[in-house]
Amino acid sequence: MVLAIHLYRRMMRRGRVIGLSLLASVPGLVLWLTGFDEDPEELGVLYSEIVSSVGFTLAVAALILTAATLREERDEGTLPYIYMRPIPRSRIAISAVGAGSAAGLTVALAGWLATLVGLAANGGNPGDAIPGLALFAPAALGYAAIFVPLGYLVPRSLLVGLGYIIVVETILANVVTGLSQVSIWRISMSVYASLADNLGEVGEAMLGPVTAGAGGGLLKLAGAMLLGLAGLTWALRARDAL
Repeated sequence: MVLAIHLYRRMMRRGRVIGLSLLASVPGLVLWLTGFDEDPEELGVLYSEIVSSVGFTLAVAALILTAATLREERDEGTLPYIYMRPIPRSRIAISAVGAGSAAGLTVALAGWLATLVGLAANGGNPGDAIPGLALFAPAALGYAAIFVPLGYLVPRSLLVGLGYIIVVETILANVVTGLSQVSIWRISMSVYASLADNLGEVGEAMLGPVTAGAGGGLLKLAGAMLLGLAGLTWALRARDAL
């Protein structure tokens, strides 16, 4: 717990948190700008379409934030001091992924609150935004499971992570059914779709062939978390502090 708190505080620098929270809040800004002329009764569908498509800014914010969980410790030479303590590598991995998940959830909550404000500012029903939390929160957890190990393993983790988001999540997953089934964003969309009243055409297109369902989506995310923990534990044992 102490290590997780240390890593969380190290990541959550004021300027970084503000900047990434603003990045995650882009869907809320777009909703506010595009909802001026919309019928308030139609804003619920517009909300679903915008958060499901523009919400990818959260993925970028999660990448920048969570990839730094152990990368900064490694780059600044402070990771060996953590290794000197009698802490099992598996516990370090759990602490790192836990800290990255908490940081991602903090930014995701800011992004979701922005969509709530954007909806309410145009006279929409705030209740339509409640299911949106079931998109932002699972996505933050899923991306943390991927990007925390990535930040430790890959020197240019931001470029690799952006490549994953742009190529795999936004391009290949639209045409390859197998990839869409393991896309973090679409898995999170399946959780959201089980709670939202109407996804709209854009939301349905973003969900693609993935079946809506909170149970299945959460199980996939749990699997991603376990794989991330296993991969990071292996890397910490195999590569040590080098």
